[in-house]
Amino acid sequence: MEKLSERLLSLARMVPAGSKVADIGTDHAFLPCYLVKQKIVSYAVGIDVNEGPFQIARQTVNDQNLSSLIDIRLGNGLLPLKAGEVDVVVIAGMGGSTMREILAQSPEIVRGLRKIIVQPMIGAEAIRFWLHEQGWVIIQEELIYEDKRVFQIIGAERGKEQDLNLMEACYGPLLIKQRHPLLKEIIAKDIKGLQEILDQLAKSNSREVKKKYGEFQEKMKMIKELYQWLLAVKL
Repeated sequence: MEKLSERLLSLARMVPAGSKVADIGTDHAFLPCYLVKQKIVSYAVGIDVNEGPFQIARQTVNDQNLSSLIDIRLGNGLLPLKAGEVDVVVIAGMGGSTMREILAQSPEIVRGLRKIIVQPMIGAEAIRFWLHEQGWVIIQEELIYEDKRVFQIIGAERGKEQDLNLMEACYGPLLIKQRHPLLKEIIAKDIKGLQEILDQLAKSNSREVKKKYGEFQEKMKMIKELYQWLLAVKL
């Protein structure tokens, strides 16, 4: 098996020892194989919705002689799982909205989980807000630079409800609190993208567009304030 990427290693580090894990969108099944071989988990399920990755994942598991401890399944999201079969779910490499839909469509599976670990490619605020609304508390966050981009990794467990504002949902309450050094890179990219949107909206005289322009301006103000705070020297 190939050496695990730093992104997958960061996901693995959030998996509790002794748990049973499902890796959604498992692709080559590198993560389940690593978790089992390192004896971090006792059992793993790898799920992929596409036939190609499903077959590749099965081959990876067979090549590692791990088919007795890792079950590879073809299906959508958590639907191939049985209630109580796993207590940790990892969902990586998808948009936050897609992750939210995957979790929302299988409430009986989610009820039996002790931890949810996600790595959204875009729309991190969508999955953070969903976790918050459903009674999950973000207990771990990490940023990993790999392949010329920054990845957000989030670990959540059931717990006492905490406040979560828009900026925290977008950029992570723990990452902001820690002033994570890579957070500035994410925000700088978002400021650039938001400015391009504002430039386009400014060309329209439509009342609806002008309203939207005002909303984006307010968001830009908040993001810039956060960016300046991150740049400030800590005393």
